[in-house]
Amino acid sequence: MDLLDNEKNIRDGIPEKMIKSLYDFPGQFKAAENIMLKQKFSFDKKFKNALILGVGNSAQTAYRSIDSLQMNKSNIPIILNSKPDIPSWADKDTLVIAVSHSGNSIEVLRAVDEALDLGTEIFAITTDGKLKEKAASNKNITIIDYDIDVISRMATGYFYVFIVDILNKAGAIDICSDRKDCLLGIDWNEVESALLDFSKELAPDVKTYKNPAKRTAINLFNNVPIIYGSNRLTETVCFRLKNQICLNSKNFAHFNTMPEMDHGEISAWEMRHELRNKFFVLFISDKDSRIATKTRIEILKGILMEKRITFEEIMLEGPSDAVKVFNGILLADWTSVYLAVLNKVDPTITRLPDLMKTRFERVSSSGSTPNILDL
Repeated sequence: MDLLDNEKNIRDGIPEKMIKSLYDFPGQFKAAENIMLKQKFSFDKKFKNALILGVGNSAQTAYRSIDSLQMNKSNIPIILNSKPDIPSWADKDTLVIAVSHSGNSIEVLRAVDEALDLGTEIFAITTDGKLKEKAASNKNITIIDYDIDVISRMATGYFYVFIVDILNKAGAIDICSDRKDCLLGIDWNEVESALLDFSKELAPDVKTYKNPAKRTAINLFNNVPIIYGSNRLTETVCFRLKNQICLNSKNFAHFNTMPEMDHGEISAWEMRHELRNKFFVLFISDKDSRIATKTRIEILKGILMEKRITFEEIMLEGPSDAVKVFNGILLADWTSVYLAVLNKVDPTITRLPDLMKTRFERVSSSGSTPNILDL
């Protein structure tokens, strides 16, 4: 599409804050490392489990990234909780990490109150809001205050480093990498360098035929993306791309992983042809996947071809799993923004999530059962 080959059109369609967030992503990890090196906290107890309180794109992507990188070995169960109620098994021996960029996520705040009642040790990762106020007035909450002006869903790099460093110092995870001299077993200078190199391929001034993010956005335009991964690493990227397409591009998307989708969802491709035409399948693959996984992908491609369903495959590459997954996240972010340009929408506006939050707060404060006509 000519629209994406015109850099002025792209910059006119994307607010500067979003462009800055995209360009700043490679440096987030090193910046977060420097913040954590200045933190002075230690642990004098062993935890039975850890609970990460977080809703939204960045917190979930960071958690999935932690789970997908094989250099981290968990010593205790580590669970992500996105509900306002904490699990019944949580107690004073549970390490709680509350993640809310704004500090005003309702679910996180309510879960923090429940955790405080149990006497748990809580770390709060936030820039402002009610969570920061709670931390300032409660000795059981240690705050990681990064005070960075970034769109909340674009803060994944910060969240990843903050969460993993806390878990590592608490003994919840061990770093299995041979890079013991580096924080979290990763040389963030190397990661930043790799991401900066990849960023040059994705930038607005790079023509479509050379730019993988622009090409993918064009393929997804006027379609419903169905995104398939094949392992934990690719699942993280699939999750990120699906959510960024929904948030930034205002375009519905769906994701799943193999082999799970082989046992149920695959049957849906028997749908009528006029319905199948509405979908575009995108495979996110890892060049280092097992042979059995690659075989499953090739078999599914064959089935899709028989059903006349269009698809594309993106191969994640890099010298390490960390580079692969963060390259994938960067590609997902740029793709969703270019799709927003094609859809002629502002990727920074979150009208429906804001409306949902406003109406929910109104109903919650009234204490009454809502009537749909009143909302």
